[in-house]
Amino acid sequence: MMRLHVAASAPDLACSDPGCALAAGLTGARMWRRDMSEGEAGGYLPGDPRYGLSGEALRNYYRTKPAEWAIYCWDKPAMEAARRALLAEQKAYVKNFGARVIGYGHFVSDDGRAALGTSFFMQLDDRAAADAFVAGEPLHKAGLYARVEIHRWSNSFGKRQADYRRKGMQQFLCTGPKTGTLEFFRTHLNAHEKYFASYADSFIFRGPIRSADGSDNIGTALLLELPDRAAAEAFWNNEPFAKNGGYARDARIIRWVFGD
Repeated sequence: MMRLHVAASAPDLACSDPGCALAAGLTGARMWRRDMSEGEAGGYLPGDPRYGLSGEALRNYYRTKPAEWAIYCWDKPAMEAARRALLAEQKAYVKNFGARVIGYGHFVSDDGRAALGTSFFMQLDDRAAADAFVAGEPLHKAGLYARVEIHRWSNSFGKRQADYRRKGMQQFLCTGPKTGTLEFFRTHLNAHEKYFASYADSFIFRGPIRSADGSDNIGTALLLELPDRAAAEAFWNNEPFAKNGGYARDARIIRWVFGD
C-alpha cells in the first residue's frame, strides 16, 4: 500500500531510495531550524525580497507568503506501461490548476530512459489543499506510487517553469536538508547568495524547504539546467554551504525532465 509521507514523519531506516533518504534527512533538520532562521541575517542581496530581513521579521515574511509545496512522487517498480497510459490524463489534471502550477516534471535515470517518479511544485492554500491535490492526481489514484512526500517550500523569486527559457540541456533537482550552526550560516550566507546569482540564468526556480507553518528554513529544493551530471555535481559541491558541510546528510542530485 502506498505511503503518504509528511516532511516531519519519522525516517524509514530500511529505505535506501533517493526520496526516502531525503525524508529522513529533513526530519533531522528540524533539530536546529530556529538557529537557521536567526542565521539568515545580513546575507541577502539587493533585489531579493528578503533583503534586510532577519530573525522574527524574516520568519514572518515566510509565514505570510502564500503557501507553496514541493511534492515528490516515487514510482513503484515496473510501472512504465501504466505510467505512459496515464500521462496525458496527468498533464490535463495539472493544467487545470493554471497559475498555481510553479513546476511539473518527472524524475528519470541518468541516461534519461527510465522514469522514477513525478514532482509537482504548487501554490496551494494549505496542507489540506496539497493533500487533496495528491489525492486527485491520476497516477496516485491508479496506485502507481510507492511513496509520496509533501514539503512546505518557498519560491524565492517567484519564477515559474513556464517563464524559463529552455536551453536544450539536462535538468536536475538538487535537494536536501540543511545542517550547521547559527554562526555557520551567518558566515556563508552572503557567499551562497552571490554564488547562486552567478548561476541565475541556469535556475528554472529555487527556494528553501520550510517547516510546516512556513517560518523555519530546514532545507533546499531547486531545479536548474546544465550540460550534464558532472556540471550539476560541480555546481552543488562548490556551493558555499555544501562545500563547507552545510548539507551533511542525504543531499540528492536527481535528473529531471519537464512534464509539459
